[in-house]
Amino acid sequence: TVIFETTPEFDKDLKKYSGKHRSLPEDIENLKTALKVAHFTDGISCESMGFFPISHPEVPEGFFVAKKFACRSIKGSGSRSGYRVVYHLQGTHLRICLLELYHKNDKALEDFQRIKDCKF
Repeated sequence: TVIFETTPEFDKDLKKYSGKHRSLPEDIENLKTALKVAHFTDGISCESMGFFPISHPEVPEGFFVAKKFACRSIKGSGSRSGYRVVYHLQGTHLRICLLELYHKNDKALEDFQRIKDCKF
């Protein structure tokens, strides 16, 4: 079974955005199901499901950003809601840690300092 963890910063992000879009906590649960399928099912490409590895010289392997994130509170957008979720995958231990939730209109890139501070 896959273990999901969140950082205190992620919980703070979720609380912040949940005020505006009330379905976000439930949408995160749907994302967790999709992450299990994408990363632990043979024959499925993560990129085809909207999960992309973060390619940056300062970021080690195992960090991904979910770009196709469906928010049910935003009508008519489907998976193009604009929300991004940064997470770390430890495939050997079947652990996924959610690090950051942000909207692409609020910031352009991931918080690299938060990624570097990740102790997983």
